[in-house]
Amino acid sequence: MAKAAITAKTNKGFARAPVPALKARNIRIGSQGQLKRSWPVAPGAFFRIYQDEPLTLECSFTKKMRAPRVTLRTDLLAAKGKWGDIPFSETGPGACSLSALPRKNGIFRFKLKYSPDNGATWFLDRTPFTKVIVDPVAARDIRQYTLVPTASGRIGEWKAQLSRIRDMGFNVVHLLPVTRMDVSESPYAAADLFSIDPSYLNPNDKRSGLDQFEDFVVDAEKKGIGLCLDLVLNHIGLSSVMAQRTPEWIVPDKNEANGLLRAGCWHMNSWIKWHDLVRINYDHPEPAVKKDLWAYMSAYARFWTTYASYSHGMVRLDNLHASHQEFIAALLEGLHGSFPGLVVQAEYFSDSNTLIKTASESAIALFLANPWEHPFAKDLRKYFAYLHDISSQIRFLTPIATHDTGSIAQLYGKPEAIVPRYFATALMSTGQTGLVQGNEHGLPRKIEFIGRYNKPAIEQPGRFSPVIGKINTLHASYALFHQTGNLEFVDNCHGAIIAALRRDLRPGKDCFLLCANLDTANAYSLAIETASWKRAGKGPVLHEMMDGGRFEAFGHEFRIDLQPCGVKAFWFEYV
Repeated sequence: MAKAAITAKTNKGFARAPVPALKARNIRIGSQGQLKRSWPVAPGAFFRIYQDEPLTLECSFTKKMRAPRVTLRTDLLAAKGKWGDIPFSETGPGACSLSALPRKNGIFRFKLKYSPDNGATWFLDRTPFTKVIVDPVAARDIRQYTLVPTASGRIGEWKAQLSRIRDMGFNVVHLLPVTRMDVSESPYAAADLFSIDPSYLNPNDKRSGLDQFEDFVVDAEKKGIGLCLDLVLNHIGLSSVMAQRTPEWIVPDKNEANGLLRAGCWHMNSWIKWHDLVRINYDHPEPAVKKDLWAYMSAYARFWTTYASYSHGMVRLDNLHASHQEFIAALLEGLHGSFPGLVVQAEYFSDSNTLIKTASESAIALFLANPWEHPFAKDLRKYFAYLHDISSQIRFLTPIATHDTGSIAQLYGKPEAIVPRYFATALMSTGQTGLVQGNEHGLPRKIEFIGRYNKPAIEQPGRFSPVIGKINTLHASYALFHQTGNLEFVDNCHGAIIAALRRDLRPGKDCFLLCANLDTANAYSLAIETASWKRAGKGPVLHEMMDGGRFEAFGHEFRIDLQPCGVKAFWFEYV
């Protein structure tokens, strides 16, 4: 009785919802063990290539098939939101390969699709989809110089420094935030996200701050220098325009006098409270408020990214490990859509597993490495090996230090340590390196970036500028310094010397022997076996590229003498 009543009510009271059609695509799931593949297929697997590198894949069938056809189901070459098939080419019985050049950078997915009977029946590979992350070509070759604006005078003086920076061989200038500063006078404590701090303006120039700054941007681009601009998205100045006009955009804290939560960070298991900064509330529960906040902060990011993109530079995500990940994901999708080829680097300190997860989900081309935390030869050797080993998933920018660390003299005891340390980080890492303003001069202490009119007395040119220029010239001139997996240590685990061979991965191309003495007080001698150096039974002639000299490798060993902080870069010539 109850069932009949329900039926009647259903028939009379409302229309039944339609049953959707189930469209078959003539696809089945392939059998286990049917294929051998040249790419990773574990759940969550991904790898990286640059946009000028073809996606190259190979596969083979474990059982003979009559007329197999193989395609790649992917969004790599299709329009946004679309998928398509890329055919493989047969390379032998049961074997095939594919080579496809990406059209844009981003995160793409693919899976194999094959037919054993020339297209009558199709099978989808039973493994998960694999991701390939295509990075901008510009991310391959980076020599970054960090310019501290609070210590560099007016914008006109920044422009004057560009030629000096270029002459040292740097191709990117990381400019700390130039927005109007709050009362603490920190570039990372903005009072207004869309205006230039008045202390940077030329008092004789009546134009606006942005007009003057745009002159600097144009000049950098003309000199072939890309600008790396910070995006500070987690926090803002305590007395900022935002905190005053839209306090509901800030995380509340009933224990603070103004009711706004202070930002901070963890350091050595201790929470450091930043008294001049309040934390932005991206999780506001009211949809309209959240929408307005997200739109405002996205506009801020686009505003400054415009300048970075014009100069063929990049943006830096400050303190990404503490950022709102949902907002960052939406922001990056928008930035990559508006600025094709944009390089994004990030300050993100975490364990390797968390880094890998973050790298797989966001098109961040470079994460900040921290070689200064590995000061001894044994540890630094392991760290460089790690950078190469993980490079198929994560690429790192490996500067000798940052604006947050001490100077080279503070970190390693003497300013002369910049020579072996920069030599090693530039030529033994994966192609992206840098240093901070002041270290080329051998300053005993780092340049403080907090405080207006903090310009130090510095002699020009820098004491170490010539040797930095030589290192940068090598870095820019040889492809092998931008390749990964081509670092072979040959120093027998020496306690102070790091020595390694770097061979171009292309057969018959360049090879270098790199040696750096990290000890600031003692000289050492190192004997290196030469058996692996021979080509066609003949050893190379060694050209030392830092100080000059020509050497022949006779016998089974090649002996090198290194003074304190000494470096050698031997290029192999085969005659």
